[in-house]
Amino acid sequence: MSNIQLYAESVQKPYLTKTMKEVVASGTYTGPPKYLKQRVAPLEIPMECIRRLADAIDSSFDERLQIEELFKYVEKHQIPFEEGVVEAMYNDATSGRGYVCEA
Repeated sequence: MSNIQLYAESVQKPYLTKTMKEVVASGTYTGPPKYLKQRVAPLEIPMECIRRLADAIDSSFDERLQIEELFKYVEKHQIPFEEGVVEAMYNDATSGRGYVCEA
């Protein structure tokens, strides 16, 4: 397991919740039966993790992420993204924004 994955799991740990199966198995569930059939909610990344990552990527310290900084971060940490994934993530994150500085 990579260091990045280990760190991600350690940061997510306080935010993880029990699944309905785990709650029922523990014998502590006292709510309506209709909730027992619900799907487990998807795990969301805590905002604090996103802020820390953005701070780590922002090498110019101007509080704006540029695609070049993203490329440098991925290369420095040898993150195994396929060709074009970094650019696609950046374009997805900046699409529909009212103001994106291209310079």
